[in-house]
Amino acid sequence: MKKLLVAVALVAFPGCDIFDDPTPRNIFFEMNGEAGQQLRLIYSTQFVAGVNDIGVTRVQVVTSDTIVHEIPFDRVIDISIDRRWFVQAESLGSEPIDVHVIVDVDDRNLLNESGGIYPGDPWHFVYAFNQLLTRDIDVAF
Repeated sequence: MKKLLVAVALVAFPGCDIFDDPTPRNIFFEMNGEAGQQLRLIYSTQFVAGVNDIGVTRVQVVTSDTIVHEIPFDRVIDISIDRRWFVQAESLGSEPIDVHVIVDVDDRNLLNESGGIYPGDPWHFVYAFNQLLTRDIDVAF
């Protein structure tokens, strides 16, 4: 009887995503703003993250890569093994940098926002598959 129900479900709902694997494979990261401005970005897929009792996500970065990017830029990051991703963007100058950021995991949009990155106040984003995190982030290296 169970086999019959599955077959009926497949016929009744062709094209549904019930059997699609939601495991993340790639992060697509795009940052736009005034062309030519530079930012220091720290990327990591190896970190520990958790939310404390007051709703702050604490991120302890284990290993990371630091890259200086010139706006605009985009990257695709393979997260199929670690299933998590952290990024920190820092202004290299003394003026704030206005940016528009897009973050997608595979075909699903996670973030599409605009704002400023201020000297001494880095911008952070953290994603972890099947883990509830907040946008209020405290980072330790």
